[in-house]
Amino acid sequence: MKHRTIILFIGFAVTSLLSAAPAQAQNQHSFVASFGNDANACTLAAPCRHLQAALTATIAGGEIAILDTAGYNGGTTVIITQAVSIVNPGGFEAAIAPPSGGIGIEIDAGANDAVSLRGLSIDGAGVGHTGIKFISGGSLTVENCVIRHMAFPPGTGIFFASTTATSTLTVSNSVVADNSGEGIFFGPFGSATAVFNRVEVNNNGNGIFVGGQSSAPTNTINATVFDSVVAGNNAPGGAGFTSFTQSGQAPASLTVVHSVAANNLYGVAANGAGATVRLANSAVTGNTGGGWLVGNGSVVASYGDNYIDGNGANMGSLTSISKQ
Repeated sequence: MKHRTIILFIGFAVTSLLSAAPAQAQNQHSFVASFGNDANACTLAAPCRHLQAALTATIAGGEIAILDTAGYNGGTTVIITQAVSIVNPGGFEAAIAPPSGGIGIEIDAGANDAVSLRGLSIDGAGVGHTGIKFISGGSLTVENCVIRHMAFPPGTGIFFASTTATSTLTVSNSVVADNSGEGIFFGPFGSATAVFNRVEVNNNGNGIFVGGQSSAPTNTINATVFDSVVAGNNAPGGAGFTSFTQSGQAPASLTVVHSVAANNLYGVAANGAGATVRLANSAVTGNTGGGWLVGNGSVVASYGDNYIDGNGANMGSLTSISKQ
């Protein structure tokens, strides 16, 4: 009887210890590598293979570092639902291949969540639909990325249609090219701002499209482009820089500074009352349809220090504005 009591006591103690053991802690810094395994803990010593596994292993607001050249989505869409930074710190190829007709990276995060993507190569290989799709979140930062070959009609490089009340998009030092639809589509449902700095948006259907057509008239849609190039964007009705809205929807403003719109169908285009494009210290040349297209009460305004020449027949009137 005495031995039975001791055995029962030991069994109870072991059970209590097991039930009190903490679950596997998530990482502040996680890692993925070509030699990783998704059953690993996603640490530097034991990296995971794919980004989706690393996202599961990482705390909100944490960072995922990519260690070497490989593809990192395993043929499926990478879905981000939390604040996170995904970083390629080296000079290697961190590839994302969207599935056929699908999306490379989709962001559906919380209203205050900041998502940052650096050093990724997202190639649709002529079958992908969208490189990066932003549905919700506080902000998206895209840096040193290449997004191209989205051809499933209409193939879009970056599709930012945030449903969050306020949000921001920042793209810098990146190339968005060879997509059948918009290179960059910025058409949020709430109020939003965007900054594009040292960005090349080439050989798409449209270059950079800023739209207020999905947002309420009390919201504001503002985008600024600096030191960037839009070239060879030649879909029917396409343009290098476009601002668009509709009656009863949010005004859309696009300011272009020290940039180039060359060899597109139209260099810059605005359509709809409340749609505005402002040009400062920029070149608009070689656009076969025209340097500018202004329609339905919109405004394309020049600060008077631009170089606009060598284009087809312009449509509508350019508005001159003074520098302060």
